[in-house]
Amino acid sequence: MRLRDLIRGLGVQGAVDPELEITGLEHDSRKTEPGDLFVGWQGERYDGRDFLAAAATGGARAALVSAPAPADSPIPCLTASDPHALLAPLAARFFAHPDSELTTVGVTGTNGKSTVAALAADILNETGRPAGIIGTLGYRFADLEVEGGRTTPEASELFELLRSMRTAGAEAVSMEVSSHSLALGRVAELSFDVAVFTNLTRDHLDFHHDLENYFLSKRRLFKQLKPHARGVIGIDDPYGRRLRQEWPASITFSADSSALADIRPLEVTLDLEGIRGTLITPRGPLVFDCRLLGAYNLRNLLAAVGVGEALHLPHEAIAAALKRRQPLAGRMQPIAADQDFPVVIDYAHTDAALAAALGSLRQLSNRKIALVFGCGGDRDRGKRPLMGRVAGELADLPILTSDNPRSEDPAKIISEVEEGLKRTGNRAYRVVPDRREAIRRAIGVAGPEWAVMIAGKGHETVQLVGNEEIPFSDEEEAVRALEERFGSRTAG
Repeated sequence: MRLRDLIRGLGVQGAVDPELEITGLEHDSRKTEPGDLFVGWQGERYDGRDFLAAAATGGARAALVSAPAPADSPIPCLTASDPHALLAPLAARFFAHPDSELTTVGVTGTNGKSTVAALAADILNETGRPAGIIGTLGYRFADLEVEGGRTTPEASELFELLRSMRTAGAEAVSMEVSSHSLALGRVAELSFDVAVFTNLTRDHLDFHHDLENYFLSKRRLFKQLKPHARGVIGIDDPYGRRLRQEWPASITFSADSSALADIRPLEVTLDLEGIRGTLITPRGPLVFDCRLLGAYNLRNLLAAVGVGEALHLPHEAIAAALKRRQPLAGRMQPIAADQDFPVVIDYAHTDAALAAALGSLRQLSNRKIALVFGCGGDRDRGKRPLMGRVAGELADLPILTSDNPRSEDPAKIISEVEEGLKRTGNRAYRVVPDRREAIRRAIGVAGPEWAVMIAGKGHETVQLVGNEEIPFSDEEEAVRALEERFGSRTAG
């Protein structure tokens, strides 16, 4: 694409040959290739103008940076006051708006995004619309698979990914849309056929500062609906009810059978085999059987059914997709073994998510719960005592351990979480800083009257300690601990 066509109407400045042929967009100077336009901006820690030499070494043909551009730049520079804000319109233009050729489903909310996005993709696939998926668990379509560094990638990556999926035959995409991506404009210029709001509880306040700003970021997704498209809103929390007032044509869902919601349970059974029963929907009853576990997965399932309702997809296909779905990695994921007690891994890393996960496990098994949990570093410190309180109140044996301490002292994080535990009066709790040992300890004490939950890291395969990424998988450690106790009978 000619540079002049790429930047037309965007208000950039600079004496750069408008006839330059641009063959790619890149915001990471380490990844630039010949022909790229490098887009660099002033961030919290770095200024994109400091990486012009690296971009030039990679072959970038020109750059768009914050004004003023350095006089000694090794490549010609365009300038703008906020290059980051222009990355989405540049990417949408360069990749020819692939969202206009796809059925697009965006899922936002504090909890449940990964599961709802996966279920929505399952339903679309079942109806003959091949669907890609973008989210925390990676970016996938057919043979295309990219490990996800972020829940929602940067705009240049996102639009390139959507174009690649479309070229490979995708007719739809189901994606998690994080509050960060909405606040920072990563998904600006992207339009949606369905916008889903699951819920909103405390998280990411290190970035958003308060719940109101957090909500307003999530709310932006609904402003990006295509004409005549519909929202799907969970109304079990006050923010969902507030959103419903602003978008009254949206389809609503609730796990409360008595709620005035469009989609709600009529008769549902939850046990360690999954969830099954009948739902009320705008188009009549829907009978289903699903392997997902727990009450909060019921809410995720309801949200996904809402996507099917919004797109007028056949109930038979929705039910078939739900039946095929296996538990997602690290989302109420059971570890199957010959042991006589359930072991479940869950990504719950907020107080509300932890409460929901523990409540679900208690409801499913009616057993005492041994819980392994911790809190990540360099994130909202205010939730630490809250998570300790939830663990102390809802688990019989809370085992407090290290999560992803990042740049913080793990012992300091643990002490802040422990303050919440102490206030509950739970005298059974233990502090075991080594996560591997904590998992071994929980599985070692459990018996037929127990259930074990390992919470916080879910699908992750590394532990972030300082600047290191140390290989660590809760699933692998749980399997290892079971094999140590019971021999090699674990199925995994």
